[in-house]
Amino acid sequence: MVTPRQHAEPTTAGPPGRSGDPGEHPLLPLARRVARQLAAPATVGSSFIAGSVTAGLGNHTSDIDVYLVGTGLAPARRQLVLDRSRFDVQELSVADLDAAVGRVAGAAFPGDGSTVVAQRDLDLAVRLWSGEVITDDGALAPLRDRLRAAPLPLRRALITHWLTAVHYELEDVAGLVANGDLDAGLMAARTALLLAGKAVAAACGDFYTGRKWVWHQLRRAAPSGFPYEGFRHLLRYDPLADGTGAGGGSGTPAGGLPSLAGFTQGCLSAVATLGWHGIPLEHWPCWPGASDRPGESDRSEPGSTAPVGSQQVPGLLRRAPGFSPRAHSGGVVLALPALRRVRLNPDVALVWALCDGAPPSTVTGRAQKLREAHPAYAGLTPDRCAVIIERLVAARLVEAL
Repeated sequence: MVTPRQHAEPTTAGPPGRSGDPGEHPLLPLARRVARQLAAPATVGSSFIAGSVTAGLGNHTSDIDVYLVGTGLAPARRQLVLDRSRFDVQELSVADLDAAVGRVAGAAFPGDGSTVVAQRDLDLAVRLWSGEVITDDGALAPLRDRLRAAPLPLRRALITHWLTAVHYELEDVAGLVANGDLDAGLMAARTALLLAGKAVAAACGDFYTGRKWVWHQLRRAAPSGFPYEGFRHLLRYDPLADGTGAGGGSGTPAGGLPSLAGFTQGCLSAVATLGWHGIPLEHWPCWPGASDRPGESDRSEPGSTAPVGSQQVPGLLRRAPGFSPRAHSGGVVLALPALRRVRLNPDVALVWALCDGAPPSTVTGRAQKLREAHPAYAGLTPDRCAVIIERLVAARLVEAL
């Protein structure tokens, strides 16, 4: 049983070591010296370094962001190369940084599809969150403390960013496949899956935004039940090679694409429900392709998220394929590219998300275990779940197989 106190705590995602630690990244000492030297002028009151290296990622070719913050500084950007290492130096005023943090911390999340937080504000907030402060005249600490004292708005801003990006990729998939442009459709489907991985990482408190490090982020932040190897496999394999693809089963050139889409939908379902409310994804009971948890032995085919076209035992409940969820302050919006857009209350969205090919009794049992995780789910009694399931099936948002 999940209790309200069992909420996910974001990590600072810092490097393995700090100054003087033999385990730290070799670029960090140089980055600190550069930042201190650049922060020497009186116009610069504070400085911090950020990027993949300070987030515990990166390699010897990674560049490092150096932020110089001062009361009277105007926005500026330049690059330096020292010892074959590249430094991206950015200057900004205290007022600009304060305003960016304020917009992130005070963000509202309407369900109308509008941009919630500008990309620049989001990037600044994440870099301040996970970066390393080098010098501080008193301006940086309060701003960083403001973000860390109430991390849910930043988490939600990142989740919104990634869920929206996935939705746009899935729109491309639908259009490209319909026109027979399968190579481009496969590329968009892979991108959607990669971005879904970023959404999972953000929901687990790993906020770094660089896409190419998603594998490392999931390895260190995703819950133990997350099907990491399945994620890696789907990003690598070619479902178009033999006309069917792994698990496609349709006998058509696009037959394997549903296995990518189903895995993507499964990840988004966890993020848009538990992740949105700050509940640890360790409690998510039905990752795509993962083994079932104890207590779910009544399920006919443990651990499978059935792809389109496969044969299943009648009476199982499966989320209708093609829908992607996007969370907002009042619930979840399900979108079927160019066809449907449906708003769901949070409890209805959770029941929808839990329908991964399991029988109604299992879906209801899962919902019961999550009732205490958040007040929005408190009303999910067995009778309420039965009504929700009936309505989801009638609305063609869930398939009864």
